[in-house]
Amino acid sequence: MVRVNMTTPLLMFVLLALPCYSAPGQLNRYGLPVSAHSRDFYVRSPRDHLCDSGKFDILGFTCCEGVLRQGAGQSCCGNKSFNLTQASCCGGQLTLHVSQLVSDCCGSRAYDPLNQLCCDLQILIRTQPHSKCCGKELYNEDHQLCCGTVLQGRKVLTKMSGHHRCCGDHQFDQQSHCCCHINEPSNQVNPKPLNASCCAIQEVPHPPPAQTGQHMGIAQNSPNCMPGKKPCGLGACFNPTTERCCVNPTSLQGQSYSHDHTPGHYHSASCGSQVYNPDINICCSEKLSNRVLGKNLCCGTTPYGLEDRGVLCCNQTLHLAVEDGYQCSPGGHLYRPSRDMVCGSRVLVIDPGKHCCGEETYDPQYDICCNGHKHHRLKNVSCCGGKAYDPSSGQMKCCAGTLYNLQVQDKLSEEAQCCGSVLMEAGSTQTCCSAPGLDLLYPTQPGFTCCGHRYPNASLWSCCAGVLHPRPEPHNTTKNVIPGPRLLPLEDLKTEVLCYNEVLLGTVESVSVKMNKRSIVMVNAMYVMVNAMYMLASRANVSALPSPHYVTLPDHCSSPELVPGNTYIWVKIPSSDHISFISDLSDNSSPLYSIFSRCRTLFLARSKALHNV
Repeated sequence: MVRVNMTTPLLMFVLLALPCYSAPGQLNRYGLPVSAHSRDFYVRSPRDHLCDSGKFDILGFTCCEGVLRQGAGQSCCGNKSFNLTQASCCGGQLTLHVSQLVSDCCGSRAYDPLNQLCCDLQILIRTQPHSKCCGKELYNEDHQLCCGTVLQGRKVLTKMSGHHRCCGDHQFDQQSHCCCHINEPSNQVNPKPLNASCCAIQEVPHPPPAQTGQHMGIAQNSPNCMPGKKPCGLGACFNPTTERCCVNPTSLQGQSYSHDHTPGHYHSASCGSQVYNPDINICCSEKLSNRVLGKNLCCGTTPYGLEDRGVLCCNQTLHLAVEDGYQCSPGGHLYRPSRDMVCGSRVLVIDPGKHCCGEETYDPQYDICCNGHKHHRLKNVSCCGGKAYDPSSGQMKCCAGTLYNLQVQDKLSEEAQCCGSVLMEAGSTQTCCSAPGLDLLYPTQPGFTCCGHRYPNASLWSCCAGVLHPRPEPHNTTKNVIPGPRLLPLEDLKTEVLCYNEVLLGTVESVSVKMNKRSIVMVNAMYVMVNAMYMLASRANVSALPSPHYVTLPDHCSSPELVPGNTYIWVKIPSSDHISFISDLSDNSSPLYSIFSRCRTLFLARSKALHNV
């Protein structure tokens, strides 16, 4: 191992070359399973920034049905705004402390199906992983039966054997009895011995199998075709080896066309519901045009050729009489790079030294661009979403792109912790459960534990590496379990942990299980020691590690899920090889700057305090 000392700028260049992945605006970029009814609430504020005909600041407000609400980028429940990681919307009513991403609706109230059930519009606590509803009660179908009807009432019966089934509100052994109707008008049923006349089994003729193509709505009138031919829509047949079938989508009438190469026939192709000769016509976006030599490309519905002078296709729009030097921007705008620059949807005249920031330009020497919003550049300024702030001041906290004023929240910087974009309450009243790319906040409950982004009852569910498994029997949750390393945002790692320990940085290449342990292969790995001596001298101690670098976590099941391709910081307990914290750098645009600025501020403050003593 070679130890080198390098200046801070060079160190930052080397470490920031590590791949950090982020996807602004995507709440669930790793495809985690979330509730199906959450998709309707991803819609944010209007893109034109207008709310009831008035323009508003999207960095501070959300517009819901023409009503302006405090808070940026929130979802709407009627004219009310909410954070879908903290609340749910059912029938226009908000339920707090239940995330829309994991909830379902029970009438106008939301509930967590993992730990609860909705039975006749009543929310009940699960007693078994596979509990089901029986009216307003729960039952376990392995040991119980739900008998009766909705009109007469349902009741739960303990199964007398594995062969017992329901007969009305009674149960019977289907090996010795059957369920008979004893009063047809009232539909009453009773168990009877198998030798009873009502138990005679009547054969019910099976309906004929559905014809091929019935799902298209044409099977009932499909023609009877000769051997070797197949139906083509309504009333036509075709030979699949020599002909092509085209069906009119409105009338379902079919027509066959030859596509062999014998004299008198041409090779046909389809253009929507039409069949054409490619030697004579060209099909562009289901529109037929006469073929012209050299015009073999399509721009929308118009054919054109590369050799055509003054023609340029941008985003399926054909521009004619275009002067030399013009080209298409990635967004499909026509511009001249020697004179113009494209910022968002605007084509602007180049201003030397300026760069794009959203729809306008900025000068990086004097301004900073945060998610398309321009701010004046000040000392130690960083971005948090679309806002700029000084992370070293200790007065502001950035949680996944949402900026909080800690003085307004009446919290100290080191006490404030994030759960995704939410600032957690002080104390142990809330629990943050994290999976790659998704953090959800739950009210802390005894006997519950995190499993990825879910918060299940540990007596009903076990968890291994973020995957839930139902327990066959209720489990005693009082047994002490040694927790694995916690996956925390970089901002939630305490400054003393970062600045007084050797931290490991690396990109995960692959993960596997070996003897119940988590085996990890990393690339671009290095140890960094950011202590007072190096930091005050604007230098850092770096140990480059051979690639690949291997790390083993002692317990696979209790270790957080790691995503190959993501870069992480690993923090060890002093005088030990045990890793206590892991931080995902995916949501941090400048992690090394965050570390150095925090440590430098800490060391300067302590140095100043010592001189004042």
